[in-house]
Amino acid sequence: IFLYLLYIREVSMPSEKTIFRCYANLFSTNKFQQLLVGNDCSYALTKYKKYGVDDPSIATLGDFYKYAYKKLLKEYRNEYIYKNTIINKLLLAKYSLNTTTILNEFKIGRSIADLVLLNGTSKVFEIKTELDSLYRLESQIADYKKVFEHIYIVTHTHLADKLLKEIDDTVGIITLTGKGALQTIREAKKDTAHLDSSVIIKSLRKQEYSNIIQNYFGEIPQVTPVKYFSTCKEKFSEIPVKELHDLVVSELKKRTIKEKELFKSNIIVPPEFKYLFWIFNFKAEYYNQFEDLLDMQLEKA
Repeated sequence: IFLYLLYIREVSMPSEKTIFRCYANLFSTNKFQQLLVGNDCSYALTKYKKYGVDDPSIATLGDFYKYAYKKLLKEYRNEYIYKNTIINKLLLAKYSLNTTTILNEFKIGRSIADLVLLNGTSKVFEIKTELDSLYRLESQIADYKKVFEHIYIVTHTHLADKLLKEIDDTVGIITLTGKGALQTIREAKKDTAHLDSSVIIKSLRKQEYSNIIQNYFGEIPQVTPVKYFSTCKEKFSEIPVKELHDLVVSELKKRTIKEKELFKSNIIVPPEFKYLFWIFNFKAEYYNQFEDLLDMQLEKA
């Protein structure tokens, strides 16, 4: 009977990994939009009740989010933890919002860069968490070199030595420490030798590469729609590649040219949510509703 009860207990109790995945989902873009735009906190409340957090310091929904984030930071450092740390510790702490922007999930060739930072230069941040595989890293780096000047791998401490030996020395390495800080193990070196205009143009929107051609040549090609892209591609190849890079950086910064109103206001966004508020660029008025939700009292079991 004892063994049977023990078996039932083990089957009915969720694994730590299952719980951590639910905590991670709290910070997914989908669940965040439901929370902020839809005013729907049902997912968070359900998970709170299901896993019965007995920490007496958790009294509000905001407390539960902080608890979940701390658990992820300590036990299950997924991509969100890394991206949010980069926004908190790098973008907002080191750079000016007036001159710097970050693009999320930027497609380059067959790869998608996790974050691209643009100011006077360009920096790509490829995240490799404790939960990730390295099997595509080599091809990802090769793609990124064709469009941007600096590449950083942001990873966990235990992988740093391996990457130092296996990745060429133009690629920088940053680690997320056990205390949640970013530590630069190796600075990236500026590398323009692999910039490729044919890859660059495919990473841009039509209006963006049209603007670049207009700015450089003073006019855009007057051709039929079916020949427009191929003609623009030829034009791109005529621009000195370093100059093309700088034009691309200026053009890409227009994607987020609108002011980050919330971050330039006196409102203090909780550190657990800064990445989400950054990529969605919500107006400050949304924040009052958000604060009300976080202040919601939780019912104890």
